[in-house]
Amino acid sequence: MSRFLPALTMSGLLFFSLILLPDTSEAQIALSPRGSVSQTIDGTTIDIEYSRPRLRGRTGMFGGPIWWGHIWTPGADWATILEVNNDITLAGTEVPAGKYSIWMVVVEEGDWEVILDPEWKQFHLPEPEKNGDEITFWITPNREAPIEETLTWEFVDNTNTGTTLRLHFETHEVILPISVPSRLQMTVTEEEVAPYVGTYAMQVNEYAWTPEPFEYEMRMWWENDQLRFNMQLAEDNEDFIFQTGFLPLPQVEGIFYMTFLEDGEVFQTLLDMVEFVYGDDGAVTGFEFRAEDDTLWMVGTKL
Repeated sequence: MSRFLPALTMSGLLFFSLILLPDTSEAQIALSPRGSVSQTIDGTTIDIEYSRPRLRGRTGMFGGPIWWGHIWTPGADWATILEVNNDITLAGTEVPAGKYSIWMVVVEEGDWEVILDPEWKQFHLPEPEKNGDEITFWITPNREAPIEETLTWEFVDNTNTGTTLRLHFETHEVILPISVPSRLQMTVTEEEVAPYVGTYAMQVNEYAWTPEPFEYEMRMWWENDQLRFNMQLAEDNEDFIFQTGFLPLPQVEGIFYMTFLEDGEVFQTLLDMVEFVYGDDGAVTGFEFRAEDDTLWMVGTKL
């Protein structure tokens, strides 16, 4: 090799020095930098990892660089990855816990096919071939969304039982509703709650919500698959009706958490805890109502 060096120009030496340098590709500035977004709902975590291409003045991405009728990973470079730690329902399709690469067959008119491939570490080219292990379903894209310069995955419309995963790039938008398994048993049978149903003499202690101690009678009853009870926050105010749900399995017998419902849907679950007390014969004799900080807020004695 040394016998060729005298004939090399300075620019030639520079060229050789560049091509012989160690690979520093990880330190280079990527045109589509890698990003991620994550959402946890009731103990279920959904992670999306993807590259973020930008329009950079380009138009007609769909039908142009993103070919109609071809399999496209909604990102760039390495395939976009979906990872979930629990089974979920994605756009009405059951998706077991695991890690998947995401692909879409984009078409100019009609629905798009979504493909989740358990082989998650894949480059975007060549297009992958189906082998039967994939999870597939169809979605209807919005082709008239406000223009988005950078391809974006995001979670919107979070609830206690699910979320919505949204993909947006240029004028195309895809909405993927997600349902997660609830850790609360939100319905109970009349037989399950029969030991708790009845009237209780309540002693309400001083606390943030009740600055003055007072006494009243609380009634518990079963209705619409829920254990309900009326609670007073002051001696002379109107009753408030709250609903409770069982703890997730493994269930601790006799413990309930305060759960607020709106139009039949859970919108808030508190850490305030109702724990029932039993006599020597196993019958319910009362309960303790403890606040989130473990303060003994209320004591009920069954009448």
